[in-house]
Amino acid sequence: MTDKEEPILPAPDDDVWEQPVIGEQPDGWTRDALGLAHKAIDKFPELRKRYSRLAGPAAILSTGAVLLAGIAITRRQRRGESPDEILEGLTPEEIENAVRLDREGDEEEEE
Repeated sequence: MTDKEEPILPAPDDDVWEQPVIGEQPDGWTRDALGLAHKAIDKFPELRKRYSRLAGPAAILSTGAVLLAGIAITRRQRRGESPDEILEGLTPEEIENAVRLDREGDEEEEE
């Protein structure tokens, strides 16, 4: 791969959480939230690229990006938004600033 070539970033399979694994399985709500987080990140190729690292020929998405997307998604779910509304309205800035915004939101709720 030359410096100008972009790595190929595989899209996560929707059924990735259905694969047999050893250990504790996420509950249905968590599985749905993780799937929604991956879909949200896939919506923004530049965000996905920024939070991916190459491991040989594969690009690995950072867990931090999934965590940030999950926080932003959970905030919107608490406001009563549907998954479609969340994917439509979510922005890369909201994902990247999810922790900062969450702290500000917590302070407002405590008052």
